[in-house]
Amino acid sequence: MISFNTIPTALRYPGAYIEIDGSQAGLGEDIPGVLLVGLKDAGGTAPAGEIVRIASVADAVAKAGAGSMLAQMAEAYRKVDKVLDLYMLPYSLLVANNLATGSITVSKINSEAGTLALYIDGKLVNISLDINQTNAAVANAIALAINTDTAVNIVATAVLSEVQLTSKMPGLISNNIDIRLGVYGEALPAGLELIIAGMSGGSGAPVMGDLTTIIGQKWFKYVALGLNDAATLAAWNTESKLRYAPPVQAGFRVFTAMRGDYATAAAFGETKNYEHISMLSLGLNPTTPWEAAAIVCAAAAPKLYNNPVESLEGIALPGMIGLSYHDWTQANSLLFKGMSIMQIAKDGSCSIKRLISMYQFRPDGSTDDAYLDINAAEVMERIRYEQRIGAIKRFVGTAAAKTNEGYRPGLRITTVDDVRAYLLSTYKHWLMQEKGWVQDYEFYKTNLVVEQDATNPSRFNYLDTPVILSPFYVLAGRAQFRKTAVL
Repeated sequence: MISFNTIPTALRYPGAYIEIDGSQAGLGEDIPGVLLVGLKDAGGTAPAGEIVRIASVADAVAKAGAGSMLAQMAEAYRKVDKVLDLYMLPYSLLVANNLATGSITVSKINSEAGTLALYIDGKLVNISLDINQTNAAVANAIALAINTDTAVNIVATAVLSEVQLTSKMPGLISNNIDIRLGVYGEALPAGLELIIAGMSGGSGAPVMGDLTTIIGQKWFKYVALGLNDAATLAAWNTESKLRYAPPVQAGFRVFTAMRGDYATAAAFGETKNYEHISMLSLGLNPTTPWEAAAIVCAAAAPKLYNNPVESLEGIALPGMIGLSYHDWTQANSLLFKGMSIMQIAKDGSCSIKRLISMYQFRPDGSTDDAYLDINAAEVMERIRYEQRIGAIKRFVGTAAAKTNEGYRPGLRITTVDDVRAYLLSTYKHWLMQEKGWVQDYEFYKTNLVVEQDATNPSRFNYLDTPVILSPFYVLAGRAQFRKTAVL
């Protein structure tokens, strides 16, 4: 007896009745959602603390404000990835927090006319100078050029021979605004000498609020986190664990970045233990941490979504400016301290070297590399999703029985053997042969346990042991050479 959904059993009126059931037909997947988290400014129309869709870079500028952290993140992201759906979670500038300040002092004037190539966060601000201008005139020219450029996060005031710099965005993150000359080797006009005091003094960060309520039911698979203070990371770590676990089962990977030398990166990384957060060590390069977070997210997210077990090494990071970086010893050390690394080519272009999570320790403090590569949590989430969706398609609307005792074909009854067969088939034919995410089918089959719950006959329990593939990063060989062939 075949079970029907809509055709009644009590049916005598003549006719041909055929119900259409599309429950087994679905094959496609949605476009993943990417969430940018950062600061807006007063000119942005988006309400603070609420997630909004980004239709374009221009839309991000309107909603977050021109030159704001989020506007810069959106532009940086879309230069790399133009496919995945983009949203942003804006936070207002905290006026009560201290603004970072710095300065540029003109110590000697130029003896020839020329152009001063000043870079703020890697963005070029050109200042045209006449010959033998006074120190004050040069300072005025620098301040005017900075204030005219809406792309930079600095307000400048000329006081005699000094240009006083104040960040537009308050908070601890504003200390990361980079100021330097001649990023690409541009020479100063002859005779000109400047003294730069880097940005410092910014403090505070926005409170993330109730992220569970803010995010709601939307599944964002990837997050670019423009803020990197400890409290913000802790809040997103808590939310990532909540969403990774049942009943939500809609986790995400978070990408963020920090500027600092080796000692700073090592000290920061080894105090964290976050399996769903990947933090790139920028070294002391010009790109802002918030733009770097967006760039890394845009580079890694499509690759992870296409195949979560493949290595991310070598993926280009367009828009990242690389001038110098950690040496081999330091970079290798950071990979044992929860910090991800990039590599810089001779032309300054950057690419991913290895993206790891910040997870390093079990609860007892012992070292644990279960979630070392960001791929591990990603592939397990994807395996679970495939198992869940397949189970829903196959078992929803059926009855539960421990064993098949000769039920007539067509009856919608699920048994322990049916669940076991489904899991084995999914593992072998879909996850292993088709997707290439897992291996060692015989081990999986031998260790698979399926049972009907002893106290709730409507529930089946199972324990499986998927053996996931790992991204390939290291080839080690030993060349034992000889000068003669000895038999």
